[in-house]
Amino acid sequence: MQNIFIRYKIVAVIARNTLRDIGLKAGVSASTVSRVLNGVAGVNEGTRRRVLSAVHQMDYRPGEARGDAGRSRLIGFLMPAAAEQWGMRTNFTQQGLSAIGDVAARFNYAAMVGSYNPQLGDKAEDVMIARQEFAGALLFRTRDEVRDSEPFRKHDIPFLIVNRLLPGTALNYIGADHLKVGFMAAEHLLKYRYRRIGLLSGNTRYVSNRLYQQGFEQAHAAAGLAVEPALVTEIELNLEGGYEGARRLMQLPAPPDALVVSSDRAALGCLKALHDLNINAPRDIGVVAMDGTRETAFTRPALTAVEIPWYDMLALGAQLLIEMIERRPPIEQIGVCYSTRLVVRESTRLQEHAD
Repeated sequence: MQNIFIRYKIVAVIARNTLRDIGLKAGVSASTVSRVLNGVAGVNEGTRRRVLSAVHQMDYRPGEARGDAGRSRLIGFLMPAAAEQWGMRTNFTQQGLSAIGDVAARFNYAAMVGSYNPQLGDKAEDVMIARQEFAGALLFRTRDEVRDSEPFRKHDIPFLIVNRLLPGTALNYIGADHLKVGFMAAEHLLKYRYRRIGLLSGNTRYVSNRLYQQGFEQAHAAAGLAVEPALVTEIELNLEGGYEGARRLMQLPAPPDALVVSSDRAALGCLKALHDLNINAPRDIGVVAMDGTRETAFTRPALTAVEIPWYDMLALGAQLLIEMIERRPPIEQIGVCYSTRLVVRESTRLQEHAD
């Protein structure tokens, strides 16, 4: 297991004329095809089925054919249906689909984001899994990795679990060290004399959010401090969740002097709440985001962040998956721990305030 950082050139997911061809076959517009492949809401199930069936039937083989004729050229970026309530269009899924699509296109594959039932029901994706219409899949938002990957193992579809570290299993994975991310965020604030640090956390039923919180707690323990339970609150990881969570904590009788927010979008909502409450960062409060997509550099103030390079990590995951699809290498396990870094910006106090 090693830390890796790789960037790929951006290319198109599917050429415009191919989208049009798929649309003609499915009896819909090219824009509808794009909406289905990108997981945009508002497309009825019957239309989705027709589009996905047309995608499967289209021939994506290049001039020099790779593999067997008629083999699927579709890669799924899929989550269990139970996790769909947390939203399909997040920073993570948008960057993931972009990265996977960019790499897939280099090897003449198409990519789509969607959800499935681990027991396989009648969703379009369930039917596609049962019919082996996916060449391979990158699985995310899994809660029970063995259960959630069962249909892919049963139907001999190569898969890689992303955003998880699973060294104690035989599953293929690529992910960041979420415990380390949570530790780094809190450690930075503690180093600069913040002492009442709040945590706006995602749903702890998901292991990544549990690990963020554990790392947060471990940083406090290493500094000889206890976490105040009233300052840890669970939120929806979106703009509204960050806004509401920050307002809730800042209106406590003894509010925090710093906040760690476990998503960039929630951190943007947090900054809006502070502005509305006339609380200045970093003068009155420090703010650190965990995810660290490029949006954090363009906020006011610019956010200190622990950066997880989602695009690069998922691009590598897609490349590893395609290698599995095309070569089926006789390996026991693929396991990659992706590196993260702390980027200090304007939302936390300057160095002269440190110990």
